[in-house]
Amino acid sequence: MPADRTVSAPTRHRWSSATRLSLLFVAVALACLAFADLSISTLHPWQEMARFFMGFVTPEVDNWSVLGQALVRTLAYAFVGVTLGCTLGFGLALLFRYRIVRAGCAFVRAIHELFWALIFLQFFGFHPLTGVLAICIPYAGVFAKVYAEILGEVDPTPEDTLPAGVPVLARMLYTRVPQAWPHLVAYTSYRLECGMRSSAVLGFVGMPTLGFYLESAFSQGYYEQVGALLILFYLLIATLRFWVRPWTIWLCVAVSPFSWAPDCPLSGAMWCGSSPGISFRHRCGADGGRIP
Repeated sequence: MPADRTVSAPTRHRWSSATRLSLLFVAVALACLAFADLSISTLHPWQEMARFFMGFVTPEVDNWSVLGQALVRTLAYAFVGVTLGCTLGFGLALLFRYRIVRAGCAFVRAIHELFWALIFLQFFGFHPLTGVLAICIPYAGVFAKVYAEILGEVDPTPEDTLPAGVPVLARMLYTRVPQAWPHLVAYTSYRLECGMRSSAVLGFVGMPTLGFYLESAFSQGYYEQVGALLILFYLLIATLRFWVRPWTIWLCVAVSPFSWAPDCPLSGAMWCGSSPGISFRHRCGADGGRIP
């Protein structure tokens, strides 16, 4: 047999183990279908799916002003939440050697942003603080863990050359942080993308971000508007590397509070425009108030 066609015994063993494990997962998934309570409520699902994909071909937005406000608030929640989470997470990373800090970070990052939003909705309602804290708290736990791992993997030789008695914080800032800085920046940029998605998804629980209009358009079958929203959000994420710079981040954080109007709870005529497009009137009563 030619040499390039030979497969070693350990490799064949790994493949067979992976195959058995994959088949086991498939069997478990098929067995769980009986308990999944799956049902198709649409009378013509294939026709509905065709309409959905056609929405991407013919995207449409009728109310750009309301959509623009939602886009600005999506960016504001993401930038402020990720910035606060990054700052708090870096401080916790310096203390990550303590067990209580590791346990606390594990607890906060185990709860999804949507659940944090539901918790803070009980205290602050649809205030911007709800969206910011829902992103900041779990992200701080994630930042603390990853930052601590990055700082722990750098070369300790520069730190060992420092004289005795140098404070721990000074050792970290002057020896480990400069070596790990490119990795810290790369990971923070990635988490900013995640923060954009988290901010948009907060609209599913009523926060005035892109997700609110996306969920409303889905529920009404306005797939042209769904396509427009998804394309807009994709372009927002895809172009981050072209316009996100350190100075633009701080600028966005500084101007974000000015985008939070006093009437930011979902009530009033601003959320019930007269346009049949992206106003989603089924969510609003005759007086302009939002129907629960």
